[in-house]
Amino acid sequence: MDEGWVGGLFRCGDFEVSTERNRLDRTLILNTLSETYWAGDLSPDRLMESVANGLPFGLYHVPSGRQIGFARLVTDMTRFAWVSDVFVVDGYQGQGCGKLLMRAILDYPPLVHVYNWTLATKDAHGFYEQFGFKLADGKDATMQLKRPKVPVS
Repeated sequence: MDEGWVGGLFRCGDFEVSTERNRLDRTLILNTLSETYWAGDLSPDRLMESVANGLPFGLYHVPSGRQIGFARLVTDMTRFAWVSDVFVVDGYQGQGCGKLLMRAILDYPPLVHVYNWTLATKDAHGFYEQFGFKLADGKDATMQLKRPKVPVS
C-alpha cells in the first residue's frame, strides 16, 4: 500500500492517521496526557478543551481499530504551526509509529505552505531533528523548523 494522504487519511501499512475529531478516543488522550510532564497539571476539562481547539491528528492501528497515538497542532494554516501533545502508546513505540505520525503532520496538504513550525520538548530532540527541527537560538527546549516561503496563488 502506498504511503500518503488519500481521501482524508494518511495510510501506511497497518496504520493510518486521520484529523477526524469523531474518531478520537478521548479517554486514551486524557489518560495519556494527564501522565505527561507538559500537560499533567491540567484538569481533564482543560485538557479536552485544548484538544477541541487544536487540529488533532489521531494515529490508528487499522486491524485492531484502536487509536495508538495522537498529536495536536495550533496553527493559522498559513504561516505557523505549533506541534504539541505528541504521543504513541506503549506497545507501539519503537516501531516507527511516531515517525509515521510526524510525516503525516508535515505532509498534511493544507499545511504544505506553512513555513514556521515550532515545538517544545525536554527529551526528544533527536527524534524531531530527523524531520529538520533544530533548537531555537538561546533555547533549551524549543525547537523550530523553518521552511522556505512559497508564494501561493
